[in-house]
Amino acid sequence: MCRFFLRGRDGVDLLVSFSTNQPAGFRMNWKIFGIVTVSILCVVGMGATGYAAYKILNALRHPFGNGPLAAQRVRCNSPDAAVSIAGCTEILNAKEAQKGDRTFALYRRGLAYERTSDFDHAIEDDSQVIKDTPTYALAYNNRGFAYQRKGDLDHAVADYDQAIKLVPELTIAWFNRGEALHEKGDNPGAIENFSKVIKLQPTNAVAWNNRCYYRAIDGQLDAALQDCNVSLRLKPGLPYVLDSRGFTYLKMKKYDLAIKDYDLAIAGNEKNAAYFYGRSLARRGMHDAAGAKADLDSALAIDAKVVDQFKKYGVS
Repeated sequence: MCRFFLRGRDGVDLLVSFSTNQPAGFRMNWKIFGIVTVSILCVVGMGATGYAAYKILNALRHPFGNGPLAAQRVRCNSPDAAVSIAGCTEILNAKEAQKGDRTFALYRRGLAYERTSDFDHAIEDDSQVIKDTPTYALAYNNRGFAYQRKGDLDHAVADYDQAIKLVPELTIAWFNRGEALHEKGDNPGAIENFSKVIKLQPTNAVAWNNRCYYRAIDGQLDAALQDCNVSLRLKPGLPYVLDSRGFTYLKMKKYDLAIKDYDLAIAGNEKNAAYFYGRSLARRGMHDAAGAKADLDSALAIDAKVVDQFKKYGVS
């Protein structure tokens, strides 16, 4: 049921597009750092780490130069979290480090800490970047994400608010705030934020999918179906989008269509409990007791809490 983490090459490509399609008025450093904001945080769950590193590093070309801290900058920018933390710390401890060097090092180290789920240290580094450069919108976004991962949704939303206030076209902040509002139970707010993401990036299949799912939860089923169809046209065959559309069909009581989508979703990912449980409910609606029981058993074997997740969305 989670919409936040993306998996596979499609996820990496979509995340790379978040930064490479930002407004032309951004400073180059923002474009460099922006890709890491989401990509690095999601790499662990992608199942495509090598491809992810390749794509991200090619999006992150930084003119390190030949200065006294060039080698440390290379290590600080490493996709390996431990190497990055060590390299960034060397910069921060260097007497010759200038303000720009320190900002770079704090920003990169904060992202590395996030990769290791050390959110407290990530928040410390992001907070120092914000103290030194109060107008740095992506630092607010990153700190908001760290707060969100800790479950501190109020602080997360406040930071996303500030990031958007500073840069109204910062797509990733709208995206993250939409997710945080959904976690707070504010689906109308989540829908509004993803509508903004879609306005800024009309070909962002993830945003169309997320709005589809949250509209389905909110009972806007016809609009949800339209959103899922757009997402699938943009990126055909993605299991999590087929799941969203299957969920929409399930709520529409179009059980045969729901089963077809869940079949395809499961074929693409056999380890997602929501796909099996959704198909179980659809099969029950088609009076297939044996099939429903088999899918229920499969779902519970993967995640015993999946039933409660569906109940929160009015489906059981």
